[in-house]
Amino acid sequence: MISRPRLQTQGPVLAALAEVKGLAHTYGPAEQATVALRSVDLELSAGEQLAVMGRSGSGKTTLLNILAGLEIPVTGRVMVAGYDLARLRSRDREDYRRRVIGYVWQQPEAGLLRGLTVLQNVLLPMLGEGGTRRERLDAALALLDSMRMGDRLQQRLPQLAPVETQRLAIAVALANPPQLLLADELTARLEWAAARELLGDLEALLGRIGAAAILVTHDPRVGRYVDRAVLIRDGVATSAPEELLASGWGRWQ
Repeated sequence: MISRPRLQTQGPVLAALAEVKGLAHTYGPAEQATVALRSVDLELSAGEQLAVMGRSGSGKTTLLNILAGLEIPVTGRVMVAGYDLARLRSRDREDYRRRVIGYVWQQPEAGLLRGLTVLQNVLLPMLGEGGTRRERLDAALALLDSMRMGDRLQQRLPQLAPVETQRLAIAVALANPPQLLLADELTARLEWAAARELLGDLEALLGRIGAAAILVTHDPRVGRYVDRAVLIRDGVATSAPEELLASGWGRWQ
């Protein structure tokens, strides 16, 4: 039987991992531009867990894609782990996404391969990142155990329930491991009981490995599982009101 190692906790974390200043972003030509973000200031400490909330179309996913290096900011300064995301060359952008970021898509299947098993999906991002085969296997097994997927190692994507697919996507995103996990609507397709358990497991896992996280969500309840929350309205980010986290959108919607 393969033994299941404990995940190792990283050493002391640095103070500032990400800084966003005056970020604005539009789509389309200037005369017909659609404004996604108007003025976003944001700071994230290493190891901190942050929820970014807002209704559909508020700019949440745009912010996430910029932080992931998938889109180049139109205006403003975006620094993550020493990378200036407005100035990165194509090769450096790929290096940034491989070494710094773990990404869970709104449709989590987008980051997974249907033909591979659960275990193979987690092992794949580790290839070429150093370490022995045994070390990679141990790390993959530890991640999957933390995500309660240790008994699903040989299953493939079509055999997984929605919450299991989401748990696998998280394990894959954390495989390298990254300094910053970015996740888009983790709970949108889940019943709240399953979502609550998933968020609790993720919170514990991030604490053990020392990774920071930004969770984009339309569900204020997610704010109970992070260090703090911000609200994006009309392309501007502010601290999320306590009433929003306690009772839902109400007048904030």
